Amino acid sequence: MEVEAPGLLRYFIGAAIMIAGVVLPLVYMMFRNKRSSAPSSFSKQTSKGLI
Repeated sequence: MEVEAPGLLRYFIGAAIMIAGVVLPLVYMMFRNKRSSAPSSFSKQTSKGLI
C-alpha cells in the first residue's frame, strides 16, 4: 500500500477507529436490549455507568 499523505492516512485510520469505538458498543447494546428486552430503567443505568 502506497502512502502518499501520511497525515491524511493517519487521520482516516483515527477516524475509523473512533467511529468503530462509538458505533460498535451502540449496536451491541441495541442488539442485546432487543434480545433480552430489558426494562428502560436498567438500560439507562448501564448507559450512565459506561459514560
